[in-house]
Amino acid sequence: MTPGSESRAPARGPAIRWIVTAAFCAAIIAAIVFGSAWLYRTFWGAGAFVERYISRIAVGDAAGALAMPGVTPEYSDLDRIGRGQASEALLRSATLTSSIDDVHVVSETKGDDGAVTVVVGYALDGSAQQMSFRVASDGFDGLVPSWRFETTPLSVIDLTVRGSWRFSVNGFEMDKRQLSPAGTEADPLEPVSMLTFAPGNYDVAVDTAAVTADPARVTAAGPLDVVPVDVQTVPTDQLIDVVQKSVDDFLNGTCTTQTVLQPTGCPFGAPSDVSGLGIAQDDVTWTIVDYPKTRLVPDGDDWQVAPANGMARLTVTVNDYFTGALVEVDRDVYFTMVADVDVREDGDVHITIDAV
Repeated sequence: MTPGSESRAPARGPAIRWIVTAAFCAAIIAAIVFGSAWLYRTFWGAGAFVERYISRIAVGDAAGALAMPGVTPEYSDLDRIGRGQASEALLRSATLTSSIDDVHVVSETKGDDGAVTVVVGYALDGSAQQMSFRVASDGFDGLVPSWRFETTPLSVIDLTVRGSWRFSVNGFEMDKRQLSPAGTEADPLEPVSMLTFAPGNYDVAVDTAAVTADPARVTAAGPLDVVPVDVQTVPTDQLIDVVQKSVDDFLNGTCTTQTVLQPTGCPFGAPSDVSGLGIAQDDVTWTIVDYPKTRLVPDGDDWQVAPANGMARLTVTVNDYFTGALVEVDRDVYFTMVADVDVREDGDVHITIDAV
C-alpha cells in the first residue's frame, strides 16, 4: 500500500453517490418531460382535441361531436358562404355510417395568430385520406389547456334531385320540401343545402314506386367545404307501365270514341285528302292498330314521353262533293305523339298527350 492511498479511497464513495443521484434526478426529469409531452400529445394538445372529434363521429356519436366547442357553426359563418339556411337534418347519428379508423395526427402548425392548423390522417371506408382543421386555444380547465375549432369542421352538401321530392342519405329518408326554406313552395330543381359531419362519405339514393336512382357518393372532407351533388332519377318499370296504360286508355277512351274526322285533343286525324273529299257520314270509326311505345325521358323535375309513333285506322263513308256518290274510305293513319308526365305527391300520374 502506497503512502496516502488510505485517504483517497474513501473519497470515491461520495462521488459515486453524487453521480447516481444526478443520474436518477435526470431520469426523473426526463420522465416528467417525456410524460408531459406524451400526455399533451395524447390528451391535452390541439391534435388530441381533433382526434377526439373524429373518434366521436367514427362511433356515431353525433351529439357528442356537436357538443365540442366550435363544431356547431355560427349563422354568420354560413352566411359568409351563402348557406345561411343550410339544414341540420343530417347532423344525426343515423347518417354516420362511414368506417373511420387509423386516426393519427400528421402535423401541428401554430400560426402567427395563435391558431393551430392540425392535419389528421385517417382511413375513410378503407381509403387513406387527410383533413386539415383550425384549432384555437379556449383557456384552461384547471391546469389542462382547452381548445375549440376556430373554423367549424362541418361541410355542406348542395343536393339537386331531378324527378323526385323524396330521397335518402345513408339510408335516412328525407323530402326536399322539409329541408328547403321555401317549404311546400320550394322549386323542385333548387338545390337544398345540408350540413354534414366531416370527414365522412354520404350516399344519396332514390327509391320510390315511380323513380329510382343508384347511390351517388359524395365525400365531405373540409371545414365549410360546399360539395355539390346532382342526382338524376330513372323511371321504374311500374311507372313505365302506368304511363303506357294511360296512353292506351287515352287513345281508346278519349280518341277512338269520337265519331269525327278530327278527334279533339288527339294526336291523329283524317288526312286532308279524306276530309277534302266530301261530307263525312255518321259512321266515322277510329281504331288503334299500333299503340305508340312509350319511352320516358327527363323533363326538368318531371318526365316526358319521347316522340313515339303509332297507327290508327279510319273507316267512314263520304258523300263526294263532285259526284254525289257515297265513297267507302278505309285508311291507315300514321301519327307521332309526345306526352308530359307529372308524378304527383299522392303517387298519381297525370299525363298530357299531344301530337308532334
